[in-house]
Amino acid sequence: MEYRRLGRTELQVSLLGVGGGYTMLLDVERGVELYQRAYEQGVNYFDGRYGDSSLKIRPIIKQDRGHFVVGTKTAETTAEGALHRIDEDLKELDTDYLDVFYLRSYYHDVLEKHLAPGGSMEGVLKARKQGKVHFIGLSGHGDLSVLAKGIETGQVDVVIFPLNIVRREALQQLIPVAQEHDVGLVVMKPVSVGMIPARLALPWLANQPIHTMAPGMSSLEHLEMDVAALERDRMALSPEEEAEVEHYRQELDRETCRICDRICKAACDEGLMIPPLIHHDVFYNQYRSLGLEGFLNHPHAPWVKRAAESHFARRLAMLQSCTRCGKCEEVCPHDLPIMDMFEVMLEDHLPLIEALKKRDWAAKYKDAKSPYLQISRATGGAK
Repeated sequence: MEYRRLGRTELQVSLLGVGGGYTMLLDVERGVELYQRAYEQGVNYFDGRYGDSSLKIRPIIKQDRGHFVVGTKTAETTAEGALHRIDEDLKELDTDYLDVFYLRSYYHDVLEKHLAPGGSMEGVLKARKQGKVHFIGLSGHGDLSVLAKGIETGQVDVVIFPLNIVRREALQQLIPVAQEHDVGLVVMKPVSVGMIPARLALPWLANQPIHTMAPGMSSLEHLEMDVAALERDRMALSPEEEAEVEHYRQELDRETCRICDRICKAACDEGLMIPPLIHHDVFYNQYRSLGLEGFLNHPHAPWVKRAAESHFARRLAMLQSCTRCGKCEEVCPHDLPIMDMFEVMLEDHLPLIEALKKRDWAAKYKDAKSPYLQISRATGGAK
């Protein structure tokens, strides 16, 4: 496994990391197994703070704490809130320090709150002086100018952001600023929520000026495919692969949301949160990736099975509430055919919900607890 220095932090990170967004769909035993196998494959960057992912990471990093680079996140915007979240993370991971603590910074006004007197940056700087946090990061899914502005404060060591064959805006908007300040670059959504095969998406990314990438994984098979994609003899893409990259870019360009939801939500008469509906929903992306039978037969955690029917029923209700006014399409800066995307989802939600009702997961797993409650009980914290 190739290792790279994470910007000015001087941390050595594996080119491949593990994102926690999909591992939270697994039960604790299977999640621990996945992280253990990743360690054995040479992976040392773990992106935590998703559901119970920290509980799954904990026994792995205790084997060799200095080897691992663990990042966690918060959306808290006050110093007090950030300090409380840091202490929670330390308990959940059973560790004395966090390698990188990210502040979720989706919009400029959120970044301003982080940086204001009494804001979360003040709390993280205090935690760093106490040795609880080693490096400070920003995390963003949408407008990358927010992260670029944060870097220019000189207080940021690492950023985590989306970059893939389709979403390339970081190459112009963010990476040059990060390089100027020697800030670490961690990539999220490298396979575009499962829409691009890892065998192509990950080598393409490895040829970009980044330090590590953290694909979401919900099985050992995903992990093995990701590792194989980056352990090839020649990382440069062949002409055939370059042509395939261009094919995926063109095919997915008008189907890929850039998560600028304040624009479309403001235009929607029903106030729908459109990005989670069409792009940014772990449950739905798992379904899209696996297909109906694959989703039903996947070893999901009991709490996922309990929640699945109600989750998709809520999504269906939101889709059905859409008046088809088309105002979201009028303001979408990427000309996404949102109405057509809604129609496709209406069609594929109905058979899934019917299949979930037949399996009666909601009743069979009614006692399955949320991972957030499990964390609270395991650490003695209050959520």
